[in-house]
Amino acid sequence: MTPFGCLLASLVAWNAAPAASPNSHLWIVNELFSSADGTVQFVELWECCGSSIEVQMGGKDVFSLSHSFTFPSNLTGDTAYRYLLLGTAAYAALPGAPAPDYIIPSGFFSTTSDTVRWHIYPNATLSFSSGQLPTDGTHSLNNDHTIGTNSPTNWAGQTGSVHLAGVPALPLEWLAVLCAGAVIGGWLVLRRER
Repeated sequence: MTPFGCLLASLVAWNAAPAASPNSHLWIVNELFSSADGTVQFVELWECCGSSIEVQMGGKDVFSLSHSFTFPSNLTGDTAYRYLLLGTAAYAALPGAPAPDYIIPSGFFSTTSDTVRWHIYPNATLSFSSGQLPTDGTHSLNNDHTIGTNSPTNWAGQTGSVHLAGVPALPLEWLAVLCAGAVIGGWLVLRRER
């Protein structure tokens, strides 16, 4: 076969073959949330660009610098602008939290600095350094590095916000009243015993 014939045959074969598409490259790490100790965490992925065929997830990973999660199978259904929610078991146990689509290990990403990445795609990465990730139990880090009230959304479209309960701080005035009450109460008890 002549060189021209080889080129022509290659072009015909190339045009006849179905176009190969990654069908998963438009997901991004959209939001990260963590408690101070890293037990309550979620990673939210988002299909950013309106593609309805980003379903080829099986065998691909979401990973941090110390952990990874491998999707067990491909997705089914339209993926355009949809979310996937990966959460720790402690996150999943929170009352009223949108159910995670997948469970990840506790401490999946560091609370001080880390890089969380979807598969091999550099534009699907969310990195943060010391002091950038909020761990106050209310706020999260978004893909554009803004901080906002956490807003996890799962594949089914359920969304919400979680607020980790802490011991509320008493205003200084209340503490003064409590201390004064204790002193007065103690004085009255001592006075009655005389």
